Amino acid sequence: MDNDVTPAYRFLFTGDHEAILYGALKRLHLTPAQNDYEDYLQEARLLFPAVYAEFPDDPETNPHQFLAYAQQKITWTLADQLRRDRRQDDRQAPGDQEELLTAVPTAEDVLASIGLADYRAYLVKLIGAAGNTGEWRFLVGTLVDQLTAAEIATRHGVNLATVYRWRLSLTRRLIKHLTPPDRFF
Repeated sequence: MDNDVTPAYRFLFTGDHEAILYGALKRLHLTPAQNDYEDYLQEARLLFPAVYAEFPDDPETNPHQFLAYAQQKITWTLADQLRRDRRQDDRQAPGDQEELLTAVPTAEDVLASIGLADYRAYLVKLIGAAGNTGEWRFLVGTLVDQLTAAEIATRHGVNLATVYRWRLSLTRRLIKHLTPPDRFF
């Protein structure tokens, strides 16, 4: 196999030839919503030069035959890799993890040990005294209830952009209160 992969990638990225990679992933039932989709797409791109070099004819003169060959070869190779990855995940069987769970400190223990509980209480007190309702809702939602921005928006019946405005307002207020004037950016 020649080490120069430039012709293979030039062929792949001309026209709509890259669609065979997406087709191979679709045949494996991998969708863009899945976490591994981008990884397998990158693997398919990395496989393409080897498939290009292994084709018995010239891919430039027989592009249709080559694209069918390449899609099938990439699909099979990715299917093997996907099978290996899933088998490896299956080998990591859950087992009895009761001992591990009892040894892991709880979130409260961790917060108490590093002093974040006091810092959270300070922030709640600071914003509670001087902040507006939105800042208060964002602070309580994130620090106390451990909610995401989307969950805060759903809880209070507001738009996600509104929650982000609350966060920006809260950030500005905290910078104003917590940063000494001589050290401000």
